[in-house]
Amino acid sequence: MVKKAVSRKKHKIADIQGLLEKKDVTLSLMTGAGGSYPIKRVKDSPCKVACPAGIEVKGYNTLIAARKYKEALELIRRNCPLPGVCGRVCFHPCEYECARIEIDEPVAINDLKRFVVDYSGASLPSRIKRTRKEKVAIVGSGPAGLSAGYYLIKMGYGVTVFEKLSLSGGMLITGIPTYRLPREIVDDEINYIKALGVEIKTGITVGKDITLKRLKQQGYQAIFLAVGAHRGLKLGIEGEDDFEGIIEAITFLREANLEGSGKTGRRVLVIGGGNSAVDAARSSLRLGSRKVNIVYRRSRSEMPADPNEVEEAEREGVKIIHLTQPVRVLGKEGKVTGVECLSCRLGSPDRSGRRRPIPIKGSEFTVETDCIIPAIGQEPDVSFLPRGHGFELSEQNSFIIDPETMQTNRAGIFAGGDAVTGPASVIEAIAAGHRAAQSIDSYLVNKGSRKKIYFKQEMTKTEETELVVGLIKRGKRQQPPSLPVKKRLGSFTEVIGILSEKKAVMEAGRCLKCGPCSECYQCVETCEKRHAVLSIPGSDRESMLLRLSRSMGEQVFESGLAEGEIEGIPVKIERITSRVEQALCRGCGRCVEVCEYSAPSLIDKGEGVRVSSIDQNICRGCGVCASICPSRAIRAGYFNDGWINGTVEALLNY
Repeated sequence: MVKKAVSRKKHKIADIQGLLEKKDVTLSLMTGAGGSYPIKRVKDSPCKVACPAGIEVKGYNTLIAARKYKEALELIRRNCPLPGVCGRVCFHPCEYECARIEIDEPVAINDLKRFVVDYSGASLPSRIKRTRKEKVAIVGSGPAGLSAGYYLIKMGYGVTVFEKLSLSGGMLITGIPTYRLPREIVDDEINYIKALGVEIKTGITVGKDITLKRLKQQGYQAIFLAVGAHRGLKLGIEGEDDFEGIIEAITFLREANLEGSGKTGRRVLVIGGGNSAVDAARSSLRLGSRKVNIVYRRSRSEMPADPNEVEEAEREGVKIIHLTQPVRVLGKEGKVTGVECLSCRLGSPDRSGRRRPIPIKGSEFTVETDCIIPAIGQEPDVSFLPRGHGFELSEQNSFIIDPETMQTNRAGIFAGGDAVTGPASVIEAIAAGHRAAQSIDSYLVNKGSRKKIYFKQEMTKTEETELVVGLIKRGKRQQPPSLPVKKRLGSFTEVIGILSEKKAVMEAGRCLKCGPCSECYQCVETCEKRHAVLSIPGSDRESMLLRLSRSMGEQVFESGLAEGEIEGIPVKIERITSRVEQALCRGCGRCVEVCEYSAPSLIDKGEGVRVSSIDQNICRGCGVCASICPSRAIRAGYFNDGWINGTVEALLNY
């Protein structure tokens, strides 16, 4: 190839970093593999960034593809103590950010999470030894409370959860129908958390059976309020309080889920566009209603409900009437007969970011019904608080907290989940519980100090760039089986099944493994990337981590070094690896014992002499083998001063 004219200007790594902010930056290699290749900055996996709980999606996908299901489940549980629940009801924002969208379809991330839980089966962990004298009380056994209990028990605290119902699970069992989330799945998750040592006391109403003050007197140094948002909002329209046949969605779902029955009618009208509205509509069909309509004042694209759930509802026979606003409840002889509505058009966006519905004058029409289920929102039920409780509450009765510490205005009392945000998702509640546990830990460690608490973050990762080589093959997304519509009605049997092992492995293999390495720590067998260091000749104190495909890496490093240029800036690329000076090696085998990637091996040199040899295609250059080598025969990869200083700084800040 013809070499380009290379600038003689003295460049710095910062110049390359600036170029990488542009699109279509290329690296041209003069040696090694040769040719020009796209190069870009590698950021955190978009799926992980999108997940409220920060689940290592790429990591567990990689492990599933390698059939390491136990390890995949352990990795998920680092950030999600309710994986079986989330694998069924999470609204999976990760999939909306999946990089495969630009190629074909997003990876079925949620289905894979569910697969690894169901395939692994229910098993209980060993009890965690208590290492801290302090104990924490949690009010509410929904996802936020369970999550906080899980992480606090792992920190060594004593944890007791107080639940007013006779069953634990909160909104998981009262608000989500079993055709979406079977009760045994919730029980398995709760039993797992209890096995770790979390105590759950049911049938105890805090504020009635025991007060917050009494909990403090009993030695609970911190309290976490995770009471959810279980009070439904009223429609606020004429006739709402005048007739029988109106039941708020959360109450309806609670009765249907706990008692197996609900006050429904032959013709049901659900008002709202969220998941509760869709759940109420689909549950009504299963309880025997002949006709079920949903009226929603915006268009379908503005519906906050999970699009998949909306689609399933329509398949089952639910009719959705969009751009419709109820204005008056109609009735006769004390019973509901219909709802007068107005058609709407959409105006400019409101505070939620959705376009505001504007009623159209003169567009009145009537929807006949004998049962109305309002599902327009919920708020926390704070009736358990005594008069003069002293808590700062919002107009929606949610707890006002310090956004950094999650502490209320009362010392030692924290709040999170729907009790703070209003109705949100399960995964958001889980994330809130995790943050609350970290905050409570900091509070107790600092002896009740109200100073600002900075949550523990992951170790700072070295910025990477990546060579993009070759084309990505298209691959059809694998779909789980589903129950035929005819078998759904009249039954609360789970609708969506699980992927087969074959399909799950295929689907996990579609993951592009975006983002930095070292998320699963066990992916060496399937990893298609190799690490190297990119530097500028004459500026050895500065470098960037480079990641390239395995096949290209093997070509680039045949001579141990590649030279090239990025937009006129000369660069050199060196592989990160460890090498053995066999003349110094004693053949002790310590390197073989410590390497996670099985890169070193002992080879026989004859006459009883064994020496270590490191497979350059497997070695990651982590330096562990070099650090423990008693004869200093192993030289660790490429570690210049900047690299070492950055790593040490990241460790000190962790």
